[in-house]
Amino acid sequence: MFMRTIDKESVSGKIIRALGYGIGIAVALSNRRTSYRLSKEILKKSFNLNEKPKNLSQYFLKLRKQKLITLKREGDFHKIILTESGRELFLRFNYNELKIKNPKIWDRLFRVIVFDVPETKRQARDALREKIKELGFVKFNDSVWVYPYPCQKEIDFIANYWRIGKFVHFILAKDITNRELLEKAFNL
Repeated sequence: MFMRTIDKESVSGKIIRALGYGIGIAVALSNRRTSYRLSKEILKKSFNLNEKPKNLSQYFLKLRKQKLITLKREGDFHKIILTESGRELFLRFNYNELKIKNPKIWDRLFRVIVFDVPETKRQARDALREKIKELGFVKFNDSVWVYPYPCQKEIDFIANYWRIGKFVHFILAKDITNRELLEKAFNL
């Protein structure tokens, strides 16, 4: 199925972002019209839509057909949630804001990212290197970077975002040479 690109500022993009940010949209089975109007208002207020989008229900229908959202029944309600593809699209919208949450207590393990991306994908390799540097990783070698906190989901996302996932490897290391230097670099 052909799926056109969704701009993050389009009505469809705003629906994806609202759901991704956790703005729940629930539709009561007993009174769909009221719930629909409420959902419309939530989206309008959340993203400062100056004019009411015409036929908001068609946007939801289109997103369902594209398998970006789905309905999940919870008691007397149907909750509109992002599918895995919808979640990936939401993350793509937020690539530049990607951050790694560091726990307060370090588990004394290092995360080692090793990549061997072919020259034909140089742009993706350079973008990966720039992003992990921006996230605070320490360079251990040209294609080996280290970080002390859990970050596999973020690394998988970045690698998949650039379509180089099969060239990027994640290692959880208990012992590592130059441990003292790394601990000092991360203020551990």
